[in-house]
Amino acid sequence: MSPCTTSVLGIAGRRKVLHPDAVHDMQHLAWIVLDGQKGNNDNPAARLGAGIVLLSCVTPFLERPAVTFGHPQRLAAGCSHTAVIEADGRLVCFGSDEEGQSSVPADLGSVVEVSAGDAHTCAITELRYLVCFGSNEEGQCDVPESLGCVRHVSAGSFHTCAVTVSGELVCFGRDDDRQCSVPPDLGAVVSVGAGSFHTCAIKESGDLVCFGRNDSGQCDVPTDLGHVVAVAAGEFHTCALTRDGRVVCFGEDPDWAWVGPAGLPLVSSVSAGSVHTCAVQDDGELKCFGLNMHGQCAAPKTLGKVVTVACGHYHTCVVDSEGQLVCFGLAQDGQCDVPQGLRVSVDFQGVRGTSPR
Repeated sequence: MSPCTTSVLGIAGRRKVLHPDAVHDMQHLAWIVLDGQKGNNDNPAARLGAGIVLLSCVTPFLERPAVTFGHPQRLAAGCSHTAVIEADGRLVCFGSDEEGQSSVPADLGSVVEVSAGDAHTCAITELRYLVCFGSNEEGQCDVPESLGCVRHVSAGSFHTCAVTVSGELVCFGRDDDRQCSVPPDLGAVVSVGAGSFHTCAIKESGDLVCFGRNDSGQCDVPTDLGHVVAVAAGEFHTCALTRDGRVVCFGEDPDWAWVGPAGLPLVSSVSAGSVHTCAVQDDGELKCFGLNMHGQCAAPKTLGKVVTVACGHYHTCVVDSEGQLVCFGLAQDGQCDVPQGLRVSVDFQGVRGTSPR
C-alpha cells in the first residue's frame, strides 16, 4: 500500500501568567513573568508543563501587512484515522491508533486547527502553539523549539509544515525528496499543503510554489494559474483553488484525480486524497472524482449541503450544514465510525468567503 497523503502541553502546580514585551518578531518573544523576572524563551509553550500559562500570541503586535489566511481547518483525514474539532474546541480522533495518532493528549485544551498525516496528528492550540502526536519515526512530530506561534499547519505522510504568524514556512520530518527544504527565497506565505512527498505553499502575493518530489508533475505549477487561495496536495497530484472559484489540478494522470464536468459551479474548498479529490461547491454540493475502489467518492444520497471536506487515503469525511460529521469509504480501522453526539461548528465560510445557501 502506498503511503497516505493527505509535544503535549501540560498545566500543573503553581501558575504564572506571562505577558509579551515589545513584540516585534513573533518568532523571538521576550516574556516578563509577573514576579519581575524576564527571559528569552524561543518556545514558551514548552514551559507549560512547569506550570506557566501564556495569555496569547498577541498577533496585533505583528508589524506585517494584513493578509487573508482563510478559515482554520477543523476536519482532517489521515491514512486510517480521522480528526475533528468539536464546537467547543475539543479535538476528537477516531480510527487507527496503532502509532498513537488518535490518542489526543488529555491536557491539550481547546484547539483551533488540525491536520492529519499518515500516522500522526498535529493541532494548533488556542494559544497558537503547535502540538503533534503519533508516529515520529521521521521526526514529523518534533516541533522545533524555536517555532513560536503558528497560523496554519499541514501534515504530510512523514513530514509536517507550519506557517508562523509572521508568515515563515517551517517544515520538519522526512526530507529525502526535499519536501522539507523550503526555498530560501520563498518569502512570506499564507498557507501550505503537505502531500506524501511534496509541499506546496501559497505566497502573500497569491502565487503557488511547490517543492519536493516531482516525478509525476505534482510540483509543475501552471504558469497561468493566477491568484491561489487554497491548495491541497495528494500523493502524486496537487489541486489549487483560485480566487475566482476555479479548481486546477496537476500531476499524475488527472483522469483519476480530477475530472470536473464541463460547467462545474464555483468551488469554495477542495481536498486531495491519495487517488481521489473532493470539492465543495458554493451551493454546498459535494463533488468527488477519481478512483472509487473503496467508495471514497460515493457520498451518501441523503447527504445535504456541505461546508467542508477532508480526503484521507481511501476515505472521505464532510461536515454538513447542520454540523454533523459524515464519513464514507474504507472503514476497516474505524476511520468512518463517527462517535455519537459529535457536533462541529458551522459558523464559518469557505476560503473564498462563501457559504452554503
